[in-house]
Formats: sequence, structure tokens, C-alpha cells
Amino acid sequence: MVMSCSFRRRISRWASLLFVLSTTVFSAPAQAGVATPQTLPSVIEARLIGQNFNVSIGKQFRFVISIPNKATLSELRITQNAVLRVEVHAAVTTRDAVRDVFSGKSTPNVIETHDLPFASLGTSEAGDVIALLGSNAGVSSIRLRKSGVYPISLSIRVGERESSRLLTFVNFITVQTSRNSLSVSLVAEVSPPLSQTPAGETSLIDSVRTTLNNVVSSLNGNSGVMSMRMSPETLNSLAVSSNPQDAELLGRLQTVLAKHQVLASTFVPFDPSSAEKAKLEVEFEQQLSRGVEILDSRNGDAVINPRTWFSTRPLNSDGIALLARSGFTNVVFSPQAAQSLGALDSYTKQYRATYADDAVKKVSIAVADPRLAASLSGNTANPVQTSMAVAAEIIAQQGELADGQRRPLDHHLIVSTTDGSLPNPVLMNSLLVALANAPQITLRPLGSIPRATEASTPLTMPSGTPIDLRARRPQLQSVVDEIMSTTSMLTASAPSRMWWEDSLLLIQSDALNTDRFDQYLKGLRAQLRAFRASVSVPESLTFTLSGKTSDLRLQLRNSASMPLSVLVTLSSAKLTFPEKPQVVTVGANSAVDLIVPVIARANGTFPLEVVLYTPDGTAQVGKRIRLSARVSALAGLGQLATGVALLLLASWWVAHWRKQHRIKAVENHPAVR
Repeated sequence: MVMSCSFRRRISRWASLLFVLSTTVFSAPAQAGVATPQTLPSVIEARLIGQNFNVSIGKQFRFVISIPNKATLSELRITQNAVLRVEVHAAVTTRDAVRDVFSGKSTPNVIETHDLPFASLGTSEAGDVIALLGSNAGVSSIRLRKSGVYPISLSIRVGERESSRLLTFVNFITVQTSRNSLSVSLVAEVSPPLSQTPAGETSLIDSVRTTLNNVVSSLNGNSGVMSMRMSPETLNSLAVSSNPQDAELLGRLQTVLAKHQVLASTFVPFDPSSAEKAKLEVEFEQQLSRGVEILDSRNGDAVINPRTWFSTRPLNSDGIALLARSGFTNVVFSPQAAQSLGALDSYTKQYRATYADDAVKKVSIAVADPRLAASLSGNTANPVQTSMAVAAEIIAQQGELADGQRRPLDHHLIVSTTDGSLPNPVLMNSLLVALANAPQITLRPLGSIPRATEASTPLTMPSGTPIDLRARRPQLQSVVDEIMSTTSMLTASAPSRMWWEDSLLLIQSDALNTDRFDQYLKGLRAQLRAFRASVSVPESLTFTLSGKTSDLRLQLRNSASMPLSVLVTLSSAKLTFPEKPQVVTVGANSAVDLIVPVIARANGTFPLEVVLYTPDGTAQVGKRIRLSARVSALAGLGQLATGVALLLLASWWVAHWRKQHRIKAVENHPAVR
């Protein structure tokens, strides 16, 4: 019995020892896991850089999160209690509700929560975090059963501490989703500063290349169609640039533009209202024709939309009238450009412009939604989150419009930034992808806007004061005349369009203030003078004429790469030219001798002035040249006069000799002695 008790005590001690050891061994890792590593900051910077906005049953929710601090990311992956918490909130049904949630004014109830350990999260090629959840009833699945726009919170948590929080939205789709889709058009204008300098050189600055690269990034990929108003002057400058990087950039632009719609545009900014007021309709048509010609040749396979004008500046009734006469049936305003129209009762229905000639040609009016524009134009620190919020708001708006509607929606929503410029490229690209795959939305180009009818809501166009271009008309007409005169130097086989025609269109831009206009005007005239001076006459020459009637041989040189014609005029106080001034054509990079009949009126050396003009005689070519002509012997009347003088001299000498001879004879006569 004693031994039995002693044995039991030993057993008990061994059991206690084993319990302590096991507790120590197995609890140590758990305690280490619970402890927060000292290297993890209390606030962790994180950004949502990708997600699938539209999720249907059986598909995955996918979120890509970037943590710029790679040391922090590595520490999170080895910390056992570090998780990415995914919280699904109750669906929002109105666009106001979407805006309130995104701005933080309200937070819907959380209906599901999923903690995903960082150690189990995927990794992208760039090293970013990928979180995947199913949409069925399985493990790690979001178990939604009703279509709707759901806010999603993504937070980084270490134990009980929240170190980062992101908010986004998903469009959950079931088979019951309505097919009464809303037509949506995204539009932007790309109008960088002029690439041609006043000296006529093409110089694309780096900021222009950055803008064009943003266009490629925005439109690249398998996204929905977008409408773009591209600057023809910029595209043309890319095409003529000698920089090989510009040729490569133009190629990438053409590839992406081929998938979208390019809107007709003037060669350079040329406001229709200003053009109409200054009676520059012909100039506007020239600008438009040249702009469309360049766009059609530089935009790849995209079809130009010649009927929709996207205006980023105010238009009055005069401007609408000019656009209507130019063939435009739809005018779309950016919110900033539409401020003079006042607030509209709806930004999805069609309006009809009322202007002087609206009984003849009706023009539809549409304005980009100003609330969506404010979202696209605001802070772009988190472009993917912003794009998801905008997409969610559009889906919610479709739901509001379709509620109770049994017939297809006839509304059309326009989306742009406030000033019509291209937004952040990441934002635009993700928004295009989100809307293109949403069954509630049909992305359409602006060309799909129907024409206005009598049933369209009338909208009175303002009569605001545009830029006054009338003061520039005399100067523009003067340079037009100079261009026409310079053009007369070209042969019939020369190209009909020369570089100075684009330069003329360029200086017509109403984006140029007075000082810049004067610089470009002076620059163009200097270019014209330099071109005309390609034909010249050698200076410091002396011609020798041996008689009254002679031929003067004059050499003309042409340094241009094309044949040029000039009108040659000569003048001198002592020479006459029996033939009329001649028009002479000089071959490219060559010289020609011109033979001019001359009649001299006196002997001696005197100046001869040669002046070249354009063939129409209105513009001087180069500078006036002063040469010297030496007349050494005259024929005809001059020789007769010389002969008479010699005869008179001989007669006088004979008479004088005879007189002297008689005197001497008398003196020597013997009778006198």
C-alpha cells in the first residue's frame, strides 16, 4: 500500500512535469505569433490598384493592393495574426447614397466579414498583394444572392489593430439583372500647346509627349469605346518630327485610336462663336477641312465623326449657327463650357438648341454630368477607387432611371472631366473596363446621339460675347495676299499645299493672345521672305557693253529643292531695256543665265539695279541688287559726232597751217626786204 502511494506520487510529479514542459513548448509559438513585430508601423500605406468591378455568381472577387514599403509587406507576410479584412456592406441603391458612402458621410451595415491571412494571399508579377474570394457558398466566399452595388471595405489588421482602410464598390450581378441599359458616352479633348514655333520649326515639348502617352494608357486594352477630340496640329507635328521616338509614339496612338471614335476638329483651336462674329466663316471651314484631313490620315483605322462637336468653351447662338451650316447636328458641352446655359433639369435627356436658323437645321445639345465630372477632376491619389465609385454611381443612376420603366431607356449620359480634358489615365482605363462589362450600361460613341426633333426639349442658347477677332482680319488678309503671291512662284507641277498654308491656319488660332499672335505673324512673314529669297542674283558684278545695242547676261540662282519662277526687272539711268520684264523659271538647286537686250545712251560706268518679284509682281523676292555697267564704245550717232569733230579739227589745222605759211612767205619776199 505504501509502495502504491509512493508510485502514484512519482507518477503525479512526472505528469506535472510533462504538463509544464508541454505547455511551455506549445504555448511559445502562439505567444510569439500574438506579439506584434516591432518593425510594423501603426499606419501602413496601401493603395487599391486593381479589381474586377462586375462579379457574377460563380466568379471571383479579385482585389489587388499595393504596399509601397516592401519591408513592411514582407513583415506582414510572416506575421501570423496579420490579415486583410474584407467587409461587405449593405447594397446602395441611389447615386446620392454612393457619393455619401465614398465621401465617408455614411457607412452602411456590414453584412459579411472575411479575414484573409497575409501569409495566404497571392502575389502579382510586380509583387503586389492579390486577394481572391469566391461568390458561391464555399469557404472564403462572399455569399451574396441579390444584384446590386455593394460597398467593400478592405483593411489591414494586425491583431486587434487596424493599420489601413480602403473603400471600393462592386457590381454584383445575378440572372435577374435588368437589361434595360443606359447609354453612356465618355469623351475627352486632347489639345496641347502649339508644337510649331513662330520660326516655323516643329518642337514637341516633353509635356506634350506625356499627354499623348497618357492617351495611349487610357485607351489601351480591351475596354469600351470612347470619343476623343484630338488636336490635328499635334498629330501632324508628330508625323513630321525627325525624332524617331515621335514616330513610334504616333504608331502607338494610331493603334489605340483605331478602337475608338475621333471627333472632327479644327486644325488649331478656332472658336465658332468668335469666327462667326468676325465674319471668318471661310477661315473656319478651312480650319475644319484641314483638321479632318489630318485626323483621317493620322488616326489609324478609326472613322471620323463629322457630326458631333465637343466644346470645352462656351458657345453662343452665333456659334451654333456656324456649326449647323458646317454640318454638325450634335453639340456636346463640358460642364465648364456649359455654365452659361445654367443648371439643367436632367443631364441624360436630349435638348434642342434654339437659335436664329433652328427652323432650317436642328442641333441637339448635351452636357456632361457635372457631378461625375467633379469626381473625375478631383484628387487622383487613388484613381482605381475613384473610378469604381464613379462606375457605381452610374450603375445606381441607371437603376433609378429604369425603376418602373417598361420600355427601353431613351436617356444618354455624357461623362467627362469638368474642363473636358483627359483625366488620370489609370482612372480612365479602369472606368472604361468597368462600364464596358456592366450589363446595365451600353458604352456608345458620341456619334450615336440621336438628332434633335421638335419633341426635344428646347434650350435657348446664350448670346454671350466671344473673343473679338475682327481686329486681326486686316493683318490676316495681308498675310493671305503675301502667301498667294509667294505661291505664284511655284510651277504647275509643284504640290498644291505648302507648309505656309498650315502656318496661316496656325496663326488664326484664337488661343493666341495679342503678343503671341504678333510673334507668329512676324515669324510667318519672315519664313515667306526667306523662301522667296531662295532665288538670287550674284552681287558685285560689272558688265561691259561694247556698243549702243548689246546683250546683258544675268545669272539667276535657286537654292530651293523645287523649281521656282520669278519676274526679273532692271532699271538704269543710262540704259534702256526694249523688252518687257521676263518671268524666268529656275530649276531646283541650279542656276540659269538670262540674256537681256540693252540699249546704251552714253559712255561710262554707272549703276544698274536688278529687282526680282513674284510672278504676279506683288511681292519682292530677296533684296535689290546694284550692279555696274561699263560702256566703252558707241556706234551710229556717236561715231558720226566723233567724225565731225575730227573733220572740224583737221579743217582748222589745215586753215591754220595755210595762214602761217602765207605769213612766213610775205616776210621772206624780196620786196619786203
